[in-house]
Amino acid sequence: MRKEQLAEVIDLEDEEIRRLWSALIEKDEELSAGEQIGKYIQYGILAFDGMMILRKLKNRYGSLLNIFKR
Repeated sequence: MRKEQLAEVIDLEDEEIRRLWSALIEKDEELSAGEQIGKYIQYGILAFDGMMILRKLKNRYGSLLNIFKR
């Protein structure tokens, strides 16, 4: 009896995980040309911002990494 209940709970959780996973990887609808350009500009700004943060952190805290070198 307990084994059947556990199997039922596992099946329900499996269905929920499958539903959430399919919603996560669902393909976006087709974007217009303007939306695509906007998306690419947004990704470019994000990449530039990330590189600037890495540069700032390296310049500010890069000497900490040299402590362990001889």
